[in-house]
Amino acid sequence: MDTKPFNDIYSRTGGKERSARWYQKAVRDYTTGMNTFQEVSQSDIGKFATQLTVGKMYLFQYDPITKADLPYYDQLPLVIISEPLPTGFSGINLHYLSPLLRAELVERLMEPVADSKEGTTHDDKAVMRSAWSFIRNFSRFPEVRGSVKRYLNTQIRGRLLEINSKHWKSAVFLPVQDFVGASAQTVYRNTMTKPERKRRMV
Repeated sequence: MDTKPFNDIYSRTGGKERSARWYQKAVRDYTTGMNTFQEVSQSDIGKFATQLTVGKMYLFQYDPITKADLPYYDQLPLVIISEPLPTGFSGINLHYLSPLLRAELVERLMEPVADSKEGTTHDDKAVMRSAWSFIRNFSRFPEVRGSVKRYLNTQIRGRLLEINSKHWKSAVFLPVQDFVGASAQTVYRNTMTKPERKRRMV
């Protein structure tokens, strides 16, 4: 298995904007067999982190403390952190959205921000529209509410994998969601149709 598929995909863009379906096909072509946390963490998609930062994306293994009461849950969340909490954090778990909707959301979260002096963009310097206030407000959008979850630090199992911002558009198409209690299609449908409820720590 190619250990640097994401840099390959990024190079293939040629510095041009590509559609969500282009990334979807590229990820399928370049990451065949990459279905677990271990396999993803051994690739070039990002790096291990020791702490969480608002506005960044992380992949991690999770064991909900309230799993006995949950109709379903994701054991391998892919989360954009929106708010730190006393015992954990809240964030948008992209796995609760269908892949193409994830891509649309990420597209809206990211924008090229040119550096007037050096002519760089967010891909070069990870300059993103992911400041704390922006992410917090974004997480209240109707199409996102159902994917906003709260997590306890004590329930994270293993290490945190921080996704490099230039690979966000690829990461959303990785088939690593690991739902217990329901199929991915059921989760996607419920996320978009269920009314918003007060979120609790899981």
